[in-house]
Amino acid sequence: MHVFLPNKHTLHHPKQDYSDGIPPFKHLEVPERVNAVLQGIKSATDVDLVTVNELAINAVYNLHDRDYVDFLLAVSKILKPEQEYIPAIFRDNLLKSPLLYRAGMYCKEIGTPINKGSIEAALNSAAVAEQAASYLLTTGQDTIALCRPPGHHAGKRRYGGYCFFNNAYIAAQTLKQQCAVVDIDYHLGDGSMEFASAEIPYFSLHADPWQNYPYLDSNIILPEYAELVTIPAGIKGELYINLFKTLLAKLNDFKYVIISLGFDTLGTDHIQDEHINLKPADYYIIGQLLAQISAKRLIVLEGGYDILNLPACARYFISGFLHKHV
Repeated sequence: MHVFLPNKHTLHHPKQDYSDGIPPFKHLEVPERVNAVLQGIKSATDVDLVTVNELAINAVYNLHDRDYVDFLLAVSKILKPEQEYIPAIFRDNLLKSPLLYRAGMYCKEIGTPINKGSIEAALNSAAVAEQAASYLLTTGQDTIALCRPPGHHAGKRRYGGYCFFNNAYIAAQTLKQQCAVVDIDYHLGDGSMEFASAEIPYFSLHADPWQNYPYLDSNIILPEYAELVTIPAGIKGELYINLFKTLLAKLNDFKYVIISLGFDTLGTDHIQDEHINLKPADYYIIGQLLAQISAKRLIVLEGGYDILNLPACARYFISGFLHKHV
């Protein structure tokens, strides 16, 4: 199976997460995540590994607002090698302020620090999604994009939730026709939701987004072309699978499906607020069900932070997807 891997993702190495206030906790979105998932895939099947060095600058500009991308590029150039940068002040328009105060125009939280190499890593991650989509378009063969940093919380002009550029919708720009994005990360992809359209609708199965990150605004108007299914707290594998089946039943008319795959639905994942009690073996059935849809599939990595159990989750998922015994 073809697996596309970012060569620059280790340039992004956040140390502290202030999401829960002070004191911060050790950041969960670490480079080891990619290695752990790749290890699990390799234990399930032979891998044709494609290492991606490029930066998807044009694709990012085509998807996101120009001033947003310009800001991220500019701020990354002035950071010191081990500096971690988070917003200090939050306003809707900070264009007249000094550069280092403008982040609060594009990010409304303090859990996604930027270090000097973060934006280069994010552009490389976007290129992984873009090249994997091009491969799928050319060959018609299912493929995997091990994107890091992840992308589904990145909106048109907004970063956060460990995400900078929306990898799934960058891939969708390449596939274009008869394409849908299906998100099975623990969290609702509020960034992906911004890009949902009649041409590329968004489907998501997620924890309650008012009780869990991204903590949606109570007055938000949900987009017309987003199908959102909330997972009840405390749910176990069988009930989760049944909800997933209802979502998959809506995908019969698509030629391509991009799966935003998060392994943070695992019951032992440290990021959950309301527990979803999936076990590694449950991902076998999830993989099987995805393999049964008629569309061609591109799997894009999103969350998953239990490093110890990530290899097993990926092994079960790929084994189910390829109809192999574990």
